[in-house]
Amino acid sequence: MLFPFIVSLIGLFFLLANAIRFYVTCKQRDALYRILTAYLVLLFCVELLCNIIGFLYPNSNFFLSHYYFNFQFISLSLFFYTSFTNKILKRIILIVLVSVLLFLGLQYYNDPALYWKFNLIEVAITSIPLLLYAFYFILSNLKNVKHDYFYFCNGLIIYLTSSASIFLSGNTDSVIFTEPFILDLWFFNSLFYILYQILIYKEWKALNFRRTAKKSIENKNAD
Repeated sequence: MLFPFIVSLIGLFFLLANAIRFYVTCKQRDALYRILTAYLVLLFCVELLCNIIGFLYPNSNFFLSHYYFNFQFISLSLFFYTSFTNKILKRIILIVLVSVLLFLGLQYYNDPALYWKFNLIEVAITSIPLLLYAFYFILSNLKNVKHDYFYFCNGLIIYLTSSASIFLSGNTDSVIFTEPFILDLWFFNSLFYILYQILIYKEWKALNFRRTAKKSIENKNAD
């Protein structure tokens, strides 16, 4: 099981690199850029704790999945809320956000023991709305040859689809406890996570290239 853990650490390294890149370049950037920066920083903190606890105390880090999925759901719901201009859609995002958080709060209140386990309902209701938002974001921008956050949304769709499929496959044991390496589905989840981080890097590169090019043009016009 050492190799899958190393792959997980590689994904963590890519996440850290992206979080640093966005953080050091987030000054004087728009709200979407800052939300994405906060998202990456929060997820790195959770992932770091997950790897540390998982290494020191195997099978004792399941509770961190709740923070991961909920931080992701809240931050990216705010991301898409900010990116969309349709008032009805923005209202739907807020309603879904509040409804999901209230439902999960009641669920953990009624069953506190669930906090120490993977919650498949939580995975579904925090992942599916984000997938729908990302699909809509891409479709609504198809007419634009180049638009911001294209790589990010594609990476999000790829990662959430693979991740949610693994978690919701109905066989939680094979996701978490399978010992034969070839059957360790968590390993494949780590690979898709690395791909997701690579696409986030491409997004950072594209965003900053466009900003630099725009500043260069403005400076030439000013001269």
